Amino acid sequence: MRFSKTSLIILAIVIAAIAGLAYWGLAESPAEDSGAEMKYKEVTVTRGTFQEMVSANGIVRPIDRIEIKSKASGEIVALPVEQGDFVKKGDLIARLDQKDESAAVKQAEADLDIAKAELAQAQRSFERRDQLFQENLISEEERDQIELSLAVAKGKLVQSSTTLERARERFSESVVRAPIDGVILQKYVEEGQIIASGVSNVSGGTAIVDIADMRSVYIEAGIDEIDIGKIRVGQAVAVEAEAYPQLKFRGSVIRIAPEAKIEQNVTLFDVIVEVENPEGKLKSGMNSTIEITIVNEENVLLVPAMAFQSANQAESRSGNRTGNRAEGRLGNGSEGRSGNRAESRDAGNERTVLLKENGRYVPRQVRVGRSNFKQAIVLDGLAEGDVLGVPMVSRLKAENDQLEQRIRNSRSFGSSNNNNRSTGGGR
Repeated sequence: MRFSKTSLIILAIVIAAIAGLAYWGLAESPAEDSGAEMKYKEVTVTRGTFQEMVSANGIVRPIDRIEIKSKASGEIVALPVEQGDFVKKGDLIARLDQKDESAAVKQAEADLDIAKAELAQAQRSFERRDQLFQENLISEEERDQIELSLAVAKGKLVQSSTTLERARERFSESVVRAPIDGVILQKYVEEGQIIASGVSNVSGGTAIVDIADMRSVYIEAGIDEIDIGKIRVGQAVAVEAEAYPQLKFRGSVIRIAPEAKIEQNVTLFDVIVEVENPEGKLKSGMNSTIEITIVNEENVLLVPAMAFQSANQAESRSGNRTGNRAEGRLGNGSEGRSGNRAESRDAGNERTVLLKENGRYVPRQVRVGRSNFKQAIVLDGLAEGDVLGVPMVSRLKAENDQLEQRIRNSRSFGSSNNNNRSTGGGR
């Protein structure tokens, strides 16, 4: 079926008229109709403890991690530890082949015995020659010669003694023992492997194991620069490990990094938290979450933060229903400049809430202190047990209501000279 051009024009006019009537009806619908259907969620002013926390993710680190190396080189003939074993100070970690060191010790002991015998012989010869010199039977030169032989014998004794001491030390260095009580974190070698000395090798030698005392651990966490100014050494910290979500560990801040680090364009400062770990549940490298207590005030009046967030919109609706003449006279142009006076006061410590009185919700200005995303401390204007109303209206619906109000104000501006003068004065 084909329509003529005239029929299409008439159809378009009819559709436009219907749409205009619908829009006119919505614009003319009174504010009281939408406002009358508004529902409120009631919250009560209570007394309790206010806390402000800073949270961050962290990694468990051992406090004293020691890399164990041997001063001697050679083949490992005994390695009785495994990763995760607990060892005490002095326990055997590794024993190297001691054949060469044992032979060196025996040779040094024999050299020492010879040096002692030579010294004794030189001492007796010196005494006899000295007696002869006293009797003028030998020359002074001969006496000096025997005195020199005695000094040489004494030097050989000292040299042999030192050689023996070094040989015994090298023998003991072939046995590696734990320097502290702790847990074997890493094991780098196996029995039968030949290792290099940690003191005589240019590369630094071969690492045998890593050991750490895990009875106390560190938590390394990166705190955003926005919150780092709130952190102080000594603040209490609650730690939760991902491996033990049902457990809470307690610690305290012991160090704050003086220099920031950049991770994915985010500026962070490392904070070190010391945590007691007597049962050894926290293990090196575990992921954890820390919560640092910034503020902890007890026995204060508390109000949910949502009572402040929606109060300005609710107050505006309440003003429309009760016929707030000042707002009606201000119109659209002045509304943008004046705004909501409560909002300007929100820049300080004042907030607007809806207090329930005689079954109605009345705007009330209150003075608040510290606040977070959940609640705020009330300093003045409310008492414990007061009931507040929170409008159960979405942000989108509130914005639509404000738009409708502006439309009504603009239509009133064009249809009435009195309104024109009033709003003009507002401008």
